[in-house]
Amino acid sequence: MNENTLEYHLNKVFEIAEKKYGVSDPLDKTKYREIIASEKFEHTLFEGASGGKYNDETYGADATDSSFTFGEFGYKVEYKSRKMTKTQYDKFLNGLLKKQFTMVYNGAYSFENINRYKDTRHILNVFYKAKMVVSVEVPTDYVIEILTKNLKDDNVRRDNGEDVTTNLNSVTIQFIDNKPTIGNVIYDCRND
Repeated sequence: MNENTLEYHLNKVFEIAEKKYGVSDPLDKTKYREIIASEKFEHTLFEGASGGKYNDETYGADATDSSFTFGEFGYKVEYKSRKMTKTQYDKFLNGLLKKQFTMVYNGAYSFENINRYKDTRHILNVFYKAKMVVSVEVPTDYVIEILTKNLKDDNVRRDNGEDVTTNLNSVTIQFIDNKPTIGNVIYDCRND
């Protein structure tokens, strides 16, 4: 295969992801972003698919952080990622980013499931193309509070006869002049 083709390089991406991380399709649901984040933070990425619907040790998480403990399964880390445009990236580089990014939790459709996120670190990673630009550790209590409020609101709408999806329970993080209004920046590409 010709080394100057996209196919060749994508095959290498698949090969590395499978061999090093046990991820058979790094492009599915932007799994490559989880790989990049776990490398930057020196976390251990769960092999294969994350989530662990029937396993509290992996439920609602993508990786573990052996240097951090919090609760029974406090080493769990949930990555949420979003992308930014070239214009947003340029604004970020100049300290002027004003933008909301949404962290979507498809598993947060019951109070029991939301409670399972309480011993998990929640990190929003924002990317420009394949480059991780900025990461924010969002307080777990805040994530639980917003997911719970959203579910209560959805349940009221259901009780009123509306057809409301069980997916897309979201937490929004606002950036103003590159600073999140909630959480702490734990990675900034300008410091590399």
